[in-house]
Amino acid sequence: MARSKQNFAQKILGLVTYGMPAPVRQVVTSRWIAMLIVIAVPILVVSGVLSISWNGYRPSFNIDQKRAVQVERDLEKQATRAAQDLRKMEDSRRR
Repeated sequence: MARSKQNFAQKILGLVTYGMPAPVRQVVTSRWIAMLIVIAVPILVVSGVLSISWNGYRPSFNIDQKRAVQVERDLEKQATRAAQDLRKMEDSRRR
């Protein structure tokens, strides 16, 4: 039986989850979940929503609820502003 190719995200998460139980590794290293983790985690860390601290060799993940709410509000404002700008552009093209 031929093995399917693993993408970069799957290979990285395969190494990171080396000591975890097989069912956890299978879920985390699945094609879409791995890609989502590789994209989302750095964004959450940079935005301040997620912080990672190391206790020896074990990572500890902390979620800042207040920062998450603040980021959500900022994104809602930006999305509303972008939608308004898009409507203005469409209206100006129609005229």
